[in-house]
Amino acid sequence: MLNSNSVLENMTISKPSLKTIISLLLFLLASGIQHDCHEYLSTLKKYTLPGHPIFQWVLCPHYTCECIIYLALATVAAPKGQVINKTISAALLFTIANLAITAESTRAWYAQKFGTEIIEQRWRMVPMLY
Repeated sequence: MLNSNSVLENMTISKPSLKTIISLLLFLLASGIQHDCHEYLSTLKKYTLPGHPIFQWVLCPHYTCECIIYLALATVAAPKGQVINKTISAALLFTIANLAITAESTRAWYAQKFGTEIIEQRWRMVPMLY
């Protein structure tokens, strides 16, 4: 039987790698922005076009943040010698596909409800890409 002192004596804590630090910062930034987006959306009247500055560029910035969160997790959880964790990257790909379809539906709904000219210059999820 292991006693707790021997377990603690054998534990070593190493300095975080640059990959870990960058992934953590990316995770925290995306989580904070996503929280702000959700908090803002919760204050809107039902069926209102978001007017917050971040929604002026991207229709679904909270979806973008969700994907960045998964990317940060896939990176920080990567086994030694690998760039990303394959299991979490599969979840990331599923999330991207799912949210991209939902963002397209959101765009179509906004266009129908508020007119295409209002959302014409806005990206769905990723500026300059989609």
